[in-house]
Amino acid sequence: MNNLIWFRNDLRIQNNITLKKAIDCSSNLEAVYIIPKDTDWYIGEPAQWYLHKSLISLEKDLLEIGITLNFYREDTAEFFKKKIDQDKIQRIFCTESNNPIQLKIDQEVNKRLPKNCQLSYIGRDTIISPEQIKTNDGGYYKVYTPFWNKFEQFVGQEILESQQCNIPLKKYFNSGEKNTNVLDLKLLPEKDWYKKFDKYWQPGERNSLDNVDKFIQTNLFKYKDHRDFMSDDATAKISAAINFGEISTAALYQRLTQELYSAHESCELSIHTFIKQMAWREFAKYTLFHNSDTYFKSAYSYCDSDVLWNGDDILFELWKTSKTGIPIIDSAMQQLREEGWMHNRSRMIVASFLTKNLGIHWLKGATWFWDSLVDADLALNSMGWQWVAGTAPYSAQFSRIFNPTIQTQKYDKKGDYINKYLPKQNILTTPIVSISDSAHAAKLRYKKIISMK
Repeated sequence: MNNLIWFRNDLRIQNNITLKKAIDCSSNLEAVYIIPKDTDWYIGEPAQWYLHKSLISLEKDLLEIGITLNFYREDTAEFFKKKIDQDKIQRIFCTESNNPIQLKIDQEVNKRLPKNCQLSYIGRDTIISPEQIKTNDGGYYKVYTPFWNKFEQFVGQEILESQQCNIPLKKYFNSGEKNTNVLDLKLLPEKDWYKKFDKYWQPGERNSLDNVDKFIQTNLFKYKDHRDFMSDDATAKISAAINFGEISTAALYQRLTQELYSAHESCELSIHTFIKQMAWREFAKYTLFHNSDTYFKSAYSYCDSDVLWNGDDILFELWKTSKTGIPIIDSAMQQLREEGWMHNRSRMIVASFLTKNLGIHWLKGATWFWDSLVDADLALNSMGWQWVAGTAPYSAQFSRIFNPTIQTQKYDKKGDYINKYLPKQNILTTPIVSISDSAHAAKLRYKKIISMK
């Protein structure tokens, strides 16, 4: 059978059950990766750089087992219609995505698919399907803790193993003409500023699996106590690898649970904390699936009122360019520009400052992060911003404001993080706003919104 495997956010060989199924069901198998022209919401340049590198790695790994990977930048549904007719394709294999933008594309593909061709969803980019976990009355969870309690009970060995497989690196096929190049996707910017990312990231499945091993061996045991210290390299830094599917979340989750069972008592809490972070990712995907517009709208509609936000473009520009005069904010934003990444504690601090102290709508910040992060993820990005902004059921209270001075004292007491990313000559002496006055103003704005409900 002439079949296709359509790679999306599953850029790996091992523990890729979609690939395994496609191999088992095909006599002739070609792989494709498509940049969709049929969406206006696409990842920013740092994430595109990471994707470019990851695809190069995947292409090489697929060739080892005789599968050709071709790259296209086209309207997705139109591409498949032509490809099916041209190559007599009988079946298209892909990994299920719950991203609403991808779901919209999938609907269009299915609508235009000829009757003699089948689109088969095999694996998924989450541990569970968003439809699997329900409240007692058949609804969905809006708050993380009860979701986590149900998730922990639900995810057993059977579910984890059902999404895993090992594919020996041997030749399966000699098929498919090589008629495109990854450069055809035009993922790299015209200017070569992105070359600095080579110092910080090594995309590709094998590198990412090595990073997982390194994290488990050296930093996992101290994750709980050290993960919030911005200068301490205690985080896994595998978010981009997970986002692009270089790592199977099911396989990683299972490995961590095994580590938990065999761990010394002093390490158990750290492992458990990391597992809960993985479940938070599941909750983000779950929430976006059940509320498909939360990546651009507040979960509470009244929170989008102009009363709450001032929309000051000058303040926004100063925030983006590390010119707020508040060292922890400016150093974090400098880290973002330099590495295409930011420590999670830093993300919360700068998001709180933008939304609460500067009064700028969370969507502007979320869009900037989306355009600036190598690990840009639609669900996690929007959830993180809404959580800090206090505009969703799962959020901290709007009145919870991260004081940058206190956060610095707690998590960068010696100033190592600030000194790394913000040379002293670049520190502005006058903050653009008073931290206390602006926080007080934010609380007053919120009280006014509540009174208008």
